[in-house]
Amino acid sequence: MFRLSELLRYERVVIQCHDNPDADAISSAFGIRAYLSGNGKESKIIYSGVERIKKRNIKNMVEWLNIPLEHVKNPGGFPAPELLVCVDCQYGEGNITKIKADAVAVIDHHLQVIGDGEFDLGAIQSQLGSCATLVWDLLSEEGFDFKANKDVSAALYYGLLTDTNDFSEINHPLDKDMRDELQQYCDMGLIKRLRLCNLTIDELEIAGVALLRNYTDFDKRYAIFKSEYCDPNILGFISDIALQVDTVDVCAVYSLRENGARLSVRSCSREVMASELAEYITDGVGSGGGHRDKAGGWLQKDGIEDAGMNVDEYVKGKIAEYYDSFDVITASSHDIDVAAMKRYRKRPIPKGFVVSTDAFPEGAPLMIRTLDGDSEVKASPDIYLMIGVQGEVHPIKADKFGAYYRLCGEPVNIDDDIYTPTVKNEATGEIKELLPLMKSCVSYTDAPVFAAPLERGVKIFSDWNPNGYIRGKAGDFLVLKCDDIHDVYTLRRDIFLETYEEI
Repeated sequence: MFRLSELLRYERVVIQCHDNPDADAISSAFGIRAYLSGNGKESKIIYSGVERIKKRNIKNMVEWLNIPLEHVKNPGGFPAPELLVCVDCQYGEGNITKIKADAVAVIDHHLQVIGDGEFDLGAIQSQLGSCATLVWDLLSEEGFDFKANKDVSAALYYGLLTDTNDFSEINHPLDKDMRDELQQYCDMGLIKRLRLCNLTIDELEIAGVALLRNYTDFDKRYAIFKSEYCDPNILGFISDIALQVDTVDVCAVYSLRENGARLSVRSCSREVMASELAEYITDGVGSGGGHRDKAGGWLQKDGIEDAGMNVDEYVKGKIAEYYDSFDVITASSHDIDVAAMKRYRKRPIPKGFVVSTDAFPEGAPLMIRTLDGDSEVKASPDIYLMIGVQGEVHPIKADKFGAYYRLCGEPVNIDDDIYTPTVKNEATGEIKELLPLMKSCVSYTDAPVFAAPLERGVKIFSDWNPNGYIRGKAGDFLVLKCDDIHDVYTLRRDIFLETYEEI
């Protein structure tokens, strides 16, 4: 695995942003330069391209955070560095002017488009919301002091904020971890000033025209807007205005790019999470995610053209398809025919659990962070946190735990290679990993369930969380407890088949 310390063996280092760089690229370069400077290495940050930076917020960022950024007008006459570090882009890609170098490193968060042999070292992590997150993670591995480097902290924080549309498109836990850590070191007044100087008169006109170009489904209460090329934050601005229309509960705004389209999604509907809709639209042709109310993503042009459509047809079709893809189940009053379902029982596979008060004092507001998202509970001896075989976490009340599980001393085999589940005390900011606190249990095999694979998606509204829903996709298993058919949930097919057996 690549580490920033590998850069220290080079003497002449140049850090290059893509042409017309945004806050994410500049902040990432600034973080790497700070690390090199702290280790006695000289380096410079450059960008090329026909035009110099014009956006007011970017110019203010560079000035207010003391970022030594240089514009190279004639890259052909630029002396070849011993190492060229490309940030938020990939060497030889269309959005970066190619500069000769003895060796090349690539640090990026976009899908890899160059071969492994086209750069000498680096890291590409396309699951992250910003390149700034990747740089923060690399700096953290080296013990970088973010508290003592507040300009770097503010720059990285602002880079993530702008690249995820005011954090509305955050999906990966590392993005959330960086946001939570760095906000304590940032001058939030300065961040606010940067955010508020983000709209020009031209962009205001773009927003106005986009709001007039709409397709609205009045029955399903959603609207779609197409915008000219603009900064991702403008898409969020358009979305926020559109959602205030009395006939619109969900909206999607997109703008075309050379290689695809940026997407912004908003929802105030109980039955549609913005993050879920963004993931659905971008599935297989890009990436998307975010929060319940705000989300966004990226659509890759090649993937859409492979489907035989243009972006306009694709977005409209996918949203219509999404609304036809699921049923709604209210757990307390459903009419599911259990006679048509098979009976299963749990295999005696050890699972993990943590009593919430073993992590933090009773009453503490807890946020459980996993790859499946965040959930909030209050620490109580009555609330247990179950940890499944693939690291999935869900809360369960003590009485139900006692009815379905017994303690055991056997080891629990959990796949935590991607991200280790954590719990955070939201009152103090302290974060603890769950696995070191975990105890083991197995389920009683005499507590059968009704189950059947889903033929289409479902959204289950339970008594536990009446304002949110449990989502199940076609192919997942719908599960009902035999002794309480109003205890309804879904499980991914692979997890269900691993942990249940037919009776």
